[in-house]
Amino acid sequence: MPKKKLSDMVFIRVEPPDNKLNITTNDLSVALVRRLGLKRKESRADHSKLLLELLKYRKENIPLSIEQISQILSISQSQTYEEIRKWRTLGLMEFVKIPSGNDFIKGYMLTAPTVNRLLDRVESATKAFMRKTRRIAKDFDDLLMLEMARTMKPEKEEQNEAINEENKVEKNENKQEE
Repeated sequence: MPKKKLSDMVFIRVEPPDNKLNITTNDLSVALVRRLGLKRKESRADHSKLLLELLKYRKENIPLSIEQISQILSISQSQTYEEIRKWRTLGLMEFVKIPSGNDFIKGYMLTAPTVNRLLDRVESATKAFMRKTRRIAKDFDDLLMLEMARTMKPEKEEQNEAINEENKVEKNENKQEE
């Protein structure tokens, strides 16, 4: 399996509309999609609708083909791959092959049956990303300190040599005065 690359994470502080008397699943799915930054850019793709459809098909254990996903998003198939990339890199969606008689049903499914479990995956992916980033930062700090220590060492040696020279000159002057 190829190594996953985390795409740019953009978390946006979007709240569900609290001015409505009855909040629908559509309202909440819009808020979730916006908060997680799953929509890659401003496009006409309706990711909240995709989330609802994927949850429905996940319960029935039916994968969605790329053609079906592009119809749900109302975009071309080539653009669909770009639109679902963040879903896949965060571990929300995966490509599956499910046996069906003598054949396989191929398509994309959510990796968990509920939104809370999906968020656990997002949390895990972001924590792993931050751990890796922290290791890189630690290596960077170590190298930076080592580099600084190396550049400071010659300066200290030069300072010590200058002090030694001054001391020698002072000793010579003291001997001449006596």
